[in-house]
Amino acid sequence: MALMAALAAVGVGGAGATGVDFGVSYRTPAPTLLDALWGRVGVSDVDVLGGTGRLGISTRAADAGYTRTLSLPPLGAVTSSTDLAVTYAGGLRLTSRASATLGPVALNVVGAVFSTSATSVDPLSAWSSAPTDLRDRGWTADVTARYRVNRTLVVLAGGEFGAQAQGTLGVEGRRDLIRTLPPAEGDDPDAPSETETTGTVTWRVGARAGQGVLGATAGVSYSTPDGLSASVDGLLGPSSVGLSAAVGASGVVGEGSTMRAYAAYEPWRTASAPLRAGLEYGAPLGSGTLNVAVSGGRDLAGQVGLGARVGYTLDLTPVSPEQP
Repeated sequence: MALMAALAAVGVGGAGATGVDFGVSYRTPAPTLLDALWGRVGVSDVDVLGGTGRLGISTRAADAGYTRTLSLPPLGAVTSSTDLAVTYAGGLRLTSRASATLGPVALNVVGAVFSTSATSVDPLSAWSSAPTDLRDRGWTADVTARYRVNRTLVVLAGGEFGAQAQGTLGVEGRRDLIRTLPPAEGDDPDAPSETETTGTVTWRVGARAGQGVLGATAGVSYSTPDGLSASVDGLLGPSSVGLSAAVGASGVVGEGSTMRAYAAYEPWRTASAPLRAGLEYGAPLGSGTLNVAVSGGRDLAGQVGLGARVGYTLDLTPVSPEQP
């Protein structure tokens, strides 16, 4: 009741919200049932000052966010996003992200300051696909710049700052896989053959160096137009090793469904869980989308944990009247 009353106070029924989110999560081990089980409800895609806002309240914290995109023709666009979470114990987490595209250059910047751990807001965040800083307080910054040499080749440089400063340099390339279509009955035999793209292969090589890590990196990804994707990345150095992989597919378990599995082993990280794995599933259900996720791993202290989340997003987008 308290959760619904808080949402009603911000006008969930008529403020332009296009989604209402409900979710419950469970994690083990946990000292008490209250720590193990928690729920959240929120609104998303609320039109605010030319951008979109979001607001949620859970049994652990209240959170809010805002995103806006500015078009800069003919150069590109800039997108910024800010999220704030405040726990009932008084801790807070403030995260800002910005991405800009200016011609052949793309820049991504992420910064965060916090006086409470990420797991105090969402205990399952420790096992997300991307590494999460698990410190109780501090700051982080992540900067990545990409320069597109041509349609198939990109040079990138990046840096992570905060708990474990490090830098990366690399090159990425892509190749489309093309299949020649058989001629249809009645086609001109002298006409050029038609082709279609059956998939795309992306490769990457580079290096990572910093506090507690030094090594060469390499990876490859494969994707198809019908939603199949797979990737694997590795790090190997004198005293550093790491491996991560992910696979995703669409329509495998029900029409319109999506499924993704991931795993990462990065023992060189000093502020994030060195072992993380998860399985995510989404499918249309009624007027919204059902989401189910199971994740787990091993933390910095060597303790193994497991968690699950079930959520539902109700789509409130107005349906256009049928044309006569």
